[in-house]
Amino acid sequence: MIEIGDLILRPLELKDVTSLYRFRNDWEIVRFLGGHSVGYSHADLESWIKSHSSRADEILWAIAERGTDECVGHVGLYKIDYRVGKAEFAIVIGDTRWLGRGYGTRVTRTLIEWAFLQLNLSKVSLAVLDNNQRALHIYEKLGFKREGVLKDEQIRDGKYLDLILMAVFRAEWGAHPTRDST
Repeated sequence: MIEIGDLILRPLELKDVTSLYRFRNDWEIVRFLGGHSVGYSHADLESWIKSHSSRADEILWAIAERGTDECVGHVGLYKIDYRVGKAEFAIVIGDTRWLGRGYGTRVTRTLIEWAFLQLNLSKVSLAVLDNNQRALHIYEKLGFKREGVLKDEQIRDGKYLDLILMAVFRAEWGAHPTRDST
C-alpha cells in the first residue's frame, strides 16, 4: 500500500467492481481515455480484475479514498519489460470529486518514482488522447516528453483524435525541476 494524502494505492479487489462499473461506463470520464469504451458489465470488470492481477508483466492498483477505502480510480504499469527496463503507464480517476485537486499529479509522480526506484526501470511511456488537455499538462509538468503521434487513432463524439506517445526516463527524472511540486 502507498499513501498519498487522502488517497491510498492498494491492489484492486473484487469489491471495487461497483465503483469501476460506475466510472468505466461514464462517458464524461471515458471520452478522454484511449482504448476504453462504455458498455462494461459487472462480470466484465470482475474478469478484468482477475486477469490483470495475475499477470507477471503488470502492476495495477486501486486509487482509494483513505477514510472509506472506496475505489475512485486505478493506476498501473503495463507491459513491464524487466530485461529492457521499461513499462507503460496508465491512470484514470473516475470520481469527479477528486479531479482538479492535484491527485492525478501526485499519483502519477508517486508511481513513476516507484517504477524507477523500486522496479529499477529506465523508461516509462504512455499514450494520451489529444483531447485530454488536463492529462497532457500533468505529464509535461512531470517531465514526460512527446515521442510521436498516431494520427486519427481513436474516435470520440464523431471526431477523430490523435494519440500522443510520451515517455520519461529515469536519468532525467531526478533532474526535472517541477518533479517535486504539485
